[in-house]
Amino acid sequence: MPSLLEHEFVTQWDCYNKVHQPFDGAVMHFFEHSPYLREAFHIMARGPAPRSGTTDWGSLLYHKLFRRLMAAGIQPFKVLPFCLTDARSCRLDNRLPDPFKPDPVSWGGSGSSGVGRLDDTLHKIFSVHLHNQWDKKFPKGGWVERLLLRRYDLHLPEPTP
Repeated sequence: MPSLLEHEFVTQWDCYNKVHQPFDGAVMHFFEHSPYLREAFHIMARGPAPRSGTTDWGSLLYHKLFRRLMAAGIQPFKVLPFCLTDARSCRLDNRLPDPFKPDPVSWGGSGSSGVGRLDDTLHKIFSVHLHNQWDKKFPKGGWVERLLLRRYDLHLPEPTP
Protein backbone atom coordinates (compact mmCIF):
# COMPACT_ATOMS: atom_id res chain seq x y z
CA MET A 1 0.00 0.00 0.00
CA PRO A 2 2.71 2.61 0.80
CA SER A 3 4.32 2.14 -2.62
CA LEU A 4 0.96 2.72 -4.31
CA LEU A 5 0.24 5.88 -2.32
CA GLU A 6 3.58 7.51 -3.06
CA HIS A 7 2.22 8.27 -6.55
CA GLU A 8 -0.59 10.45 -7.81
CA PHE A 9 -3.01 8.43 -9.92
CA VAL A 10 -6.46 7.82 -11.35
CA THR A 11 -7.83 4.49 -12.47
CA GLN A 12 -8.47 3.38 -16.02
CA TRP A 13 -12.17 3.18 -16.95
CA ASP A 14 -12.10 -0.46 -18.09
CA CYS A 15 -10.22 -2.79 -20.40
CA TYR A 16 -12.35 -2.04 -23.44
CA ASN A 17 -10.30 1.04 -24.49
CA LYS A 18 -13.02 3.65 -24.73
CA VAL A 19 -11.31 6.27 -26.86
CA HIS A 20 -12.80 9.34 -25.17
CA GLN A 21 -13.23 7.93 -21.66
CA PRO A 22 -9.98 6.25 -20.70
CA PHE A 23 -10.08 7.31 -17.03
CA ASP A 24 -12.59 6.57 -14.30
CA GLY A 25 -11.71 8.51 -11.18
CA ALA A 26 -13.75 6.25 -8.90
CA VAL A 27 -10.41 5.61 -7.24
CA MET A 28 -7.81 8.35 -7.38
CA HIS A 29 -5.02 9.71 -5.25
CA PHE A 30 -3.52 13.19 -5.40
CA PHE A 31 -1.32 14.98 -2.90
CA GLU A 32 -2.63 17.99 -0.99
CA HIS A 33 -0.71 20.59 -3.02
CA SER A 34 -0.67 18.64 -6.26
CA PRO A 35 0.12 20.65 -9.39
CA TYR A 36 -2.19 18.22 -11.20
CA LEU A 37 -5.11 19.22 -8.98
CA ARG A 38 -4.31 22.90 -9.39
CA GLU A 39 -4.40 22.47 -13.16
CA ALA A 40 -7.65 20.47 -12.92
CA PHE A 41 -9.23 23.27 -10.87
CA HIS A 42 -7.97 25.76 -13.45
CA ILE A 43 -9.69 23.76 -16.21
CA MET A 44 -12.89 23.63 -14.14
CA ALA A 45 -12.82 27.37 -13.37
CA ARG A 46 -12.17 28.41 -16.98
CA GLY A 47 -14.37 25.87 -18.74
CA PRO A 48 -18.11 25.39 -18.98
CA ALA A 49 -20.07 24.00 -16.04
CA PRO A 50 -20.56 20.23 -16.14
CA ARG A 51 -23.63 18.96 -17.93
CA SER A 52 -26.13 17.14 -15.74
CA GLY A 53 -25.69 13.36 -15.68
CA THR A 54 -22.26 13.43 -17.32
CA THR A 55 -18.67 12.74 -16.35
CA ASP A 56 -17.56 16.24 -17.41
CA TRP A 57 -15.84 16.86 -14.09
CA GLY A 58 -14.81 13.24 -13.71
CA SER A 59 -13.54 11.05 -16.49
CA LEU A 60 -13.51 13.78 -19.14
CA LEU A 61 -11.74 16.24 -16.84
CA TYR A 62 -8.94 13.74 -16.11
CA HIS A 63 -8.64 12.97 -19.82
CA LYS A 64 -8.42 16.66 -20.74
CA LEU A 65 -5.85 17.24 -17.99
CA PHE A 66 -3.78 14.21 -19.03
CA ARG A 67 -3.72 15.32 -22.68
CA ARG A 68 -2.83 18.89 -21.70
CA LEU A 69 0.11 17.65 -19.60
CA MET A 70 1.34 15.36 -22.37
CA ALA A 71 1.11 18.15 -24.96
CA ALA A 72 3.20 20.40 -22.69
CA GLY A 73 5.82 17.69 -22.20
CA ILE A 74 5.00 17.32 -18.49
CA GLN A 75 5.06 13.88 -16.88
CA PRO A 76 1.37 13.18 -16.16
CA PHE A 77 -0.11 11.39 -13.18
CA LYS A 78 -0.11 7.59 -13.21
CA VAL A 79 -3.00 5.59 -14.63
CA LEU A 80 -3.65 2.35 -12.79
CA PRO A 81 -5.26 -0.54 -14.64
CA PHE A 82 -8.96 -0.80 -13.90
CA CYS A 83 -8.64 -4.45 -12.86
CA LEU A 84 -6.74 -3.38 -9.74
CA THR A 85 -9.92 -1.74 -8.44
CA ASP A 86 -12.76 -3.16 -10.54
CA ALA A 87 -12.08 -6.79 -11.31
CA ARG A 88 -15.83 -7.40 -11.64
CA SER A 89 -15.68 -5.68 -15.03
CA CYS A 90 -12.96 -7.83 -16.57
CA ARG A 91 -13.49 -10.18 -19.47
CA LEU A 92 -15.93 -13.01 -18.80
CA ASP A 93 -13.11 -15.53 -18.45
CA ASN A 94 -11.28 -13.70 -15.65
CA ARG A 95 -13.69 -11.36 -13.86
CA LEU A 96 -14.53 -11.63 -10.19
CA PRO A 97 -17.86 -13.30 -9.56
CA ASP A 98 -20.83 -11.18 -8.52
CA PRO A 99 -20.35 -10.60 -4.77
CA PHE A 100 -24.12 -10.50 -4.22
CA LYS A 101 -24.79 -13.98 -5.61
CA PRO A 102 -23.84 -17.38 -4.17
CA ASP A 103 -20.36 -18.58 -5.08
CA PRO A 104 -20.14 -19.90 -8.62
CA VAL A 105 -18.88 -23.42 -9.10
CA SER A 106 -16.45 -22.35 -11.83
CA TRP A 107 -14.21 -20.41 -9.45
CA GLY A 108 -13.96 -23.37 -7.10
CA GLY A 109 -13.13 -21.68 -3.81
CA SER A 110 -12.50 -25.10 -2.22
CA GLY A 111 -15.38 -24.95 0.22
CA SER A 112 -15.21 -22.82 3.34
CA SER A 113 -11.41 -22.72 3.47
CA GLY A 114 -11.27 -20.25 0.58
CA VAL A 115 -8.14 -21.78 -0.91
CA GLY A 116 -8.18 -21.71 -4.69
CA ARG A 117 -8.03 -19.54 -7.79
CA LEU A 118 -10.44 -16.93 -6.44
CA ASP A 119 -8.39 -16.51 -3.28
CA ASP A 120 -5.22 -16.14 -5.36
CA THR A 121 -6.92 -13.54 -7.54
CA LEU A 122 -8.11 -11.52 -4.55
CA HIS A 123 -4.50 -11.13 -3.41
CA LYS A 124 -3.72 -9.35 -6.70
CA ILE A 125 -6.33 -6.59 -6.54
CA PHE A 126 -6.58 -3.43 -4.46
CA SER A 127 -10.34 -3.20 -3.96
CA VAL A 128 -13.72 -4.54 -5.03
CA HIS A 129 -15.88 -1.83 -6.60
CA LEU A 130 -19.52 -2.33 -5.62
CA HIS A 131 -20.92 0.15 -8.17
CA ASN A 132 -23.32 2.02 -5.86
CA GLN A 133 -24.86 -1.19 -4.50
CA TRP A 134 -24.02 -0.59 -0.83
CA ASP A 135 -27.49 -1.55 0.40
CA LYS A 136 -27.32 -5.07 -1.02
CA LYS A 137 -26.44 -7.97 1.27
CA PHE A 138 -23.68 -10.48 0.62
CA PRO A 139 -24.69 -14.16 0.75
CA LYS A 140 -23.90 -15.92 4.04
CA GLY A 141 -20.64 -17.82 3.68
CA GLY A 142 -20.04 -16.34 0.22
CA TRP A 143 -16.64 -15.36 -1.06
CA VAL A 144 -16.85 -11.77 0.22
CA GLU A 145 -17.57 -12.91 3.77
CA ARG A 146 -15.21 -15.88 3.68
CA LEU A 147 -12.22 -14.44 1.82
CA LEU A 148 -12.41 -10.74 2.68
CA LEU A 149 -14.54 -9.72 5.65
CA ARG A 150 -13.47 -12.47 8.05
CA ARG A 151 -9.82 -11.70 7.32
CA TYR A 152 -10.33 -8.00 7.98
CA ASP A 153 -12.15 -8.78 11.21
CA LEU A 154 -9.05 -10.63 12.42
CA HIS A 155 -6.97 -7.47 12.04
CA LEU A 156 -9.42 -4.80 13.16
CA PRO A 157 -9.68 -3.79 16.81
CA GLU A 158 -12.81 -4.71 18.71
CA PRO A 159 -15.40 -1.91 18.62
CA THR A 160 -15.77 0.03 21.84
CA PRO A 161 -19.30 0.42 23.25
